[in-house]
Amino acid sequence: MTVLFYLSVSADNGIRVSLSRDLTLFDITMIGIAGMIGAGIFALTGIATGIAGPAVILAFLLNGIVATFTGLAYAELGSAIPEAGGSYLWVKEGIGNHFGFLAGWVDWAAHTIACSLYAVTFGAFFSELVIHFLGYDGISQGTLISTSAFGIVTLMAYLNYLGAKESGRIGGMVTLFKVAILVVFACFGIYRTFLTPDWSVAFLAEPSFLPHGVGGLLVAMGLTFIAFEGYEIIAQSGEEVKDPEKNIPRAILLSLWIAVIIYIMVAFALIGAIKVDGPSWIYLGELGEFSMIRVAGQIMSFGSVLILAGGFVSTISAMNATVYSSSRVAFALGRMGYLPEALSNINEKRRTPHYAILFSYFIIATMTFAPIETVASAANVMFLILFILVNSVLIILRFRRPDLKRAFKMPFAPYLPILAIIVQLVIGYYLVTAIEDTTFIAGITIFWILAGSFFYFSYSEKEIKRRAKYLRKKVYEEKPFAEKGYKILVPIKNMATTGDLAKFANIVARERNGHIVFLKVLTFPEQTPLSASDAYVDERRAMMRGLISSVDVPSGGIIKVGRDASDSILDTIEEEKPDMVIMGWRGRTFRRDFVLGSTLDPLLLKAPCDVVVARFEPGRSLKDIRSILLPTAGGPHAALAAELAHDLAVEKNATVTMFNVGRSTGDEGKALAAFRDLEGYFKDVDINKKFTVSENIEKGLSEEAKKQDVVFIGATTRPFLKNFLMGVFPEKIIKNTDTTVIMARKWVKLRDVIKK
Repeated sequence: MTVLFYLSVSADNGIRVSLSRDLTLFDITMIGIAGMIGAGIFALTGIATGIAGPAVILAFLLNGIVATFTGLAYAELGSAIPEAGGSYLWVKEGIGNHFGFLAGWVDWAAHTIACSLYAVTFGAFFSELVIHFLGYDGISQGTLISTSAFGIVTLMAYLNYLGAKESGRIGGMVTLFKVAILVVFACFGIYRTFLTPDWSVAFLAEPSFLPHGVGGLLVAMGLTFIAFEGYEIIAQSGEEVKDPEKNIPRAILLSLWIAVIIYIMVAFALIGAIKVDGPSWIYLGELGEFSMIRVAGQIMSFGSVLILAGGFVSTISAMNATVYSSSRVAFALGRMGYLPEALSNINEKRRTPHYAILFSYFIIATMTFAPIETVASAANVMFLILFILVNSVLIILRFRRPDLKRAFKMPFAPYLPILAIIVQLVIGYYLVTAIEDTTFIAGITIFWILAGSFFYFSYSEKEIKRRAKYLRKKVYEEKPFAEKGYKILVPIKNMATTGDLAKFANIVARERNGHIVFLKVLTFPEQTPLSASDAYVDERRAMMRGLISSVDVPSGGIIKVGRDASDSILDTIEEEKPDMVIMGWRGRTFRRDFVLGSTLDPLLLKAPCDVVVARFEPGRSLKDIRSILLPTAGGPHAALAAELAHDLAVEKNATVTMFNVGRSTGDEGKALAAFRDLEGYFKDVDINKKFTVSENIEKGLSEEAKKQDVVFIGATTRPFLKNFLMGVFPEKIIKNTDTTVIMARKWVKLRDVIKK
């Protein structure tokens, strides 16, 4: 198996370093084939045959189909986001930093354990050479396997430390050599099979095609699934591929089905061509990882020598590549702040990430002392987790990012990725529960996921924030002359609604005897130095002073420069500790990658204060407010919305209509109870109460909103994922009316929840 891991660097001097696109369709197809025609077929075919019987052929075919589903997901995501890094970037884009980190964390584990599998396979082949070819029996085969596996891994790690790695040309030659050996071997075996008059008996009547039932088939699929994961390497090399939108999907499908066909041919040859007492599949299962070497002589002259040579070439090549790739994953995670920075250190003499290599080596070397089935199962579970994440992200990004340019689109989505997820979960379950070391595999998987999550929340998240602070700086600050009391932070983005936002904040601050701090964030991409902000600061400073003078409560202003608006605002909230944040909202645009927006979503989830989001309709000024609509649904968010509606009603002498929509007349009692809960907020304000029946609550509310000047809504209590996929209540109102909408999210402290 050959694995490539690339890094794209952005320099802060404005120069973006990227990879040149010089890989053709043939090149990346060969990369994919190299990843799938590797040590797995030499070592795992016999073991899987013993588990599934002749149905191992069906296991390979079904694995190919399941892998195709995930391969199509890789093809779509790789053509839409053709950047180095592959699955980590997609998961981060689709689900966020935590799961993005876990994808990299699991990918690292998968490649390190896969390297251990190749090492154990090398040990098995080396022990065969020493004991059965050279005739030395002074050491047990098990001990020889472990010691030689440990020794070859140590050598490969040292070579990687020295900076030696397989060149592209040598890698291509190795791939062609492996394919040639297997095709020749399979052709001889198939020919010998068909020379036997009753050849079908070995497949159908000893005792049947599925001797261990569907369970055995699923276990064999799980055990050999690692042999079909090489297509992910193609997506990782996306930044180097010519015409990636077309060539990545083509290469994934070509390499995958070339590998599937070769695997099926080899399995057919092994089962049909050998002659033994009893079913051939049982014999192959008893031989285990040694099966291909020991029966190859029956199939063709010098077959055992040829398979032995192919096994050595495959395992050494795969180990060198996976030591390289796993250490580069650790290096990248260290450089980004997810893992300790020491892992991103480069040895001055060798120019290699020596600590990352050493850390990966410890994991690889430890696993070499486990049985080959255990190592293969652990690697398979890690890859299955990674593929489930990728399929999930494809579904999510279809909803969240319909704007992405998808030169290739997976057909029948989201049904195929959902089917892939279900099948992979089933395969993983049967694999873990069927092997002897079930507790070990389940334990190491759970431990790795929990350890990764613990490390992310205890170290990575804080470290990323710490590093991000260096990418944010305050370039202007003007404090209000009275800072004590109720504080409102008003981030400014859209200049068209800045005036209304300032007026609304002024009303709220006056009612609370508070003060305002205006905030303007200037954001720049990674490749632009923050010093470029100097040309914009003077203009923004003049704008800020205009805002300060436009309100009649104590106020001040801050201008910050950063890479991300939400991070900069959250950073300011942490420093200023406001009681409330009031922000403008344009409504959702063409993007579907956030519920309310890339800036608002993190604030609604994380800001430790009340958050108010105002959508001011252009042309409808706050000066003309006469009627206010307050939908009543109960809860702390509705209470905050009522407070704000009261403040505006007092200021504008407006009438507030408390409104409730039920699906039947039986809901009227609940509506009256909700009205009573909020009546206390409006003792000095004219109010109306209205209940209506409608099967579509959003439509009923939208129709009423058209008759009002402003609508105040408490933030939805619906689960965030449901909002995420279906849209939010305020947005649906905005789509159907030109009324100004203000949404309130009350900050509920843990102690307040406990008191209840």
